[in-house]
Amino acid sequence: MNYSNFATPKDKYILITNAYPHEDQLYRNGFIHRRVKAYQEKGIDVEVFVLHGAFKNYEEYNFDNVNVMRGQKSDLYVTLGNGEYKKILIHFVSTDMIDTIIDVASDIPVIVWVHGFEAEAWHRRWFNFLNSKEELKRILKMKDTFYANQLKLMNWLYLTNELNLQFVHVSKWFKEHIAECDARAVSQNASIIPNIIDNKLFRYNKKDSNQRYKILSIRPFASHKYANDQSVDAVLELSKRPIFDRLEFAFFGEGKFFDKTLLPLRNFDNVSINKTFLNQNEIADLHKSYGVFLCPTRLDSQGVSMCEAMSSGLVPLSSNITAIPEFVEHNHSGLLANPEDPVDIADNIERLFFNESLFQNLSQNASESINDKCSQEVVINKELELILS
Repeated sequence: MNYSNFATPKDKYILITNAYPHEDQLYRNGFIHRRVKAYQEKGIDVEVFVLHGAFKNYEEYNFDNVNVMRGQKSDLYVTLGNGEYKKILIHFVSTDMIDTIIDVASDIPVIVWVHGFEAEAWHRRWFNFLNSKEELKRILKMKDTFYANQLKLMNWLYLTNELNLQFVHVSKWFKEHIAECDARAVSQNASIIPNIIDNKLFRYNKKDSNQRYKILSIRPFASHKYANDQSVDAVLELSKRPIFDRLEFAFFGEGKFFDKTLLPLRNFDNVSINKTFLNQNEIADLHKSYGVFLCPTRLDSQGVSMCEAMSSGLVPLSSNITAIPEFVEHNHSGLLANPEDPVDIADNIERLFFNESLFQNLSQNASESINDKCSQEVVINKELELILS
């Protein structure tokens, strides 16, 4: 559907965020850029403003045919003060964004996408603060400044009648168990719309049954939330079992925990360790060579990389925790291990090894089910219903 039929030619929208791709920073909030491009394809006129203290001087540039402005609060004040925009779209909301809107654009409807860290209490990521006493002291100090102030903002946003607000959460679990719980308020006018999965790039190809022996992990190693240590422990558990030599593992990623986490696996001939960043095209190509995606977690509001792998037909092996069950149905579109249980992860890998039909069914169901939830057409149509309503 061409949504330009529902918007007049003069209608212009502004998306405000904290980061956006630039020729010097190609991957900053790339998932937001994909949204903007999809809006453009539907005939919607969207400009982007990047608000961040690092940009001391106001700048305008064009990225992939998207007009982008970036600067500080005073620059946003001038931009919104021109009164050109029909609706304001916000990703990663901040006090500076809201203060400016109240001052110069309080009559313009606002949609706020709530993604994760901007709506979480400090203790949600407890696993990241156990590396040293200094790190724990730093975060305990921050909990009375950044974290408290941000949650105070979220509480006000959820309850206020001063602005015309709508909210988008990426999962029901995140909305009810994190965002609203930590803000101590129920969000008004809220919708559940997941992040987009590019099903054209991550296209399903029927898997060969032997690909169930080939297990892929593509994860950041900058946080313990991704539970890469559980993946390592699962491989070590499998190394004690007769099937191990028939399996092939590949780990890709970057981050401060990469070397230490994967050190126990470096002596295995059937484990490939690759310390590198991968772009979307490279990830899609890798998906074609593997059958299983290893992605346990400790905290996920969706698990986008998991969903991309599912779209490609890889069977996800994740954790029965947080929002993951909204995107993976155990024994139907993937396998979910008990939280903090590497042995259960190993058992699930062994199940696939001995059950070819289970692997094939899970692979096809994974792709079909995730595209029903997260394909670009599904997500963009839902978002445009909000934007143009």
